Amino acid sequence: MNTFDSAASAAAWINGERWKGEKNGLQNTRALLAALGDPQKRMGTIWHVAGTNGKGSTCAFLDAALRELTPRVGLFTSPYLRFFNERIVFGGQPIPDEELVQAASLVREKAESLAVQGIRCTTFELLTACACVYFERMGAEHAVMEVGMGGRLDSTNVLPADISLIAMIGMDHMGSLGDTIEKIAAEKAGIFKPGVPAAVMNQDKSVLDVFARAARKTGAPLYVTGEPEITALDAGGCEFRLLLPCSGEIRQRVNIPGLHQAKNAALALSALDAALHSGLLSASSHESCLRAFSQGIRKAAWPGRLDMRGSVLIDCAHNPQGASALKEYAQAFFRGRRKVLLTGMMRDKQVEACAKIFSSFADEVVATRVNWPRAMDEKELAGVYPSCAGAFGSVKDALAFAQELAGPEGLVVCAGSVYLAGEVINLLEDRSH
Repeated sequence: MNTFDSAASAAAWINGERWKGEKNGLQNTRALLAALGDPQKRMGTIWHVAGTNGKGSTCAFLDAALRELTPRVGLFTSPYLRFFNERIVFGGQPIPDEELVQAASLVREKAESLAVQGIRCTTFELLTACACVYFERMGAEHAVMEVGMGGRLDSTNVLPADISLIAMIGMDHMGSLGDTIEKIAAEKAGIFKPGVPAAVMNQDKSVLDVFARAARKTGAPLYVTGEPEITALDAGGCEFRLLLPCSGEIRQRVNIPGLHQAKNAALALSALDAALHSGLLSASSHESCLRAFSQGIRKAAWPGRLDMRGSVLIDCAHNPQGASALKEYAQAFFRGRRKVLLTGMMRDKQVEACAKIFSSFADEVVATRVNWPRAMDEKELAGVYPSCAGAFGSVKDALAFAQELAGPEGLVVCAGSVYLAGEVINLLEDRSH
């Protein structure tokens, strides 16, 4: 096997296949995993998570909860926030460079053999395979697998999921998933499988109706989360009461900021409860198991989500739902404080809709260009706002200018893209060392 000489070269190859791969339904992933010996069949209980907003946070809650039972938990999410290796995590730690090299080298060998046959895998298909190879190698007892986009045709949908979860649905990726909320919900519900329990977040009735029809069609037992009753709210998180689908009421503290995180935690708890009562999880005592889950969810962290770093509030909001949650948080806990928005977005997002929400709470706006192929030009982005204080091609320069505008008593609010959030965190971390 021709082995990569570094993790950086492995990552560069995976990302480089973006321009060569050809999406072919689920056939590419099936062929690649089969060539690898079907590692997805030997990586423990698979928790498959879809949604427009909150699926990453839900995965973080699940991962933290399951690690209270065993350290052998794999977590696959996208995109990464700061470093490529964050996409594949085991036991709470990103995949080590040497393990990424080994997994990617094996995947490349099989992918290149398939390419000769006309099967050209995409970047996300290669990543999915790398995660499966690594989780099998590590002897995973659980694997929390986040859908990349949609659900029905996402490469993760070839996995033999043991339980399916769907978080909040919103208008995003309309060009690929559909131009109505119902069409998008139907694509997400494509992860339902016969006889496999499905836990879905309580939300708009039209979305729940789509989920109910999909569950009936596939024969998937459907669990709709209860509505969390907030009992305490502060800048660092919240507390709530929740009626679980099988075990009754639970009281929970969440230490990831934002009122919306109560719903994400409620979805994770409901899925864990359903799995426990469906026999997917073996436990001598359901009560002690639920206590362990609750403790794990309390410990859960998910950087880049309403993440306060000094006088900079960093959030990954990149669609109207996320922008509205950020606005609610900023107005609740930073009322009266000068706010300067630092924003960079992908051009295929709902830029104008987000700008309208961001503008409603920001005193000044600074636009920048994210270092990503789909990024919107900073001057074009600046033109979306009624007035923009500055546009910078460099995120570093944009951050410095935004902090100068905010002054010592003001707040810089960074939002618009996961990639922007990660770059700002890296810049702030570099300054602190």
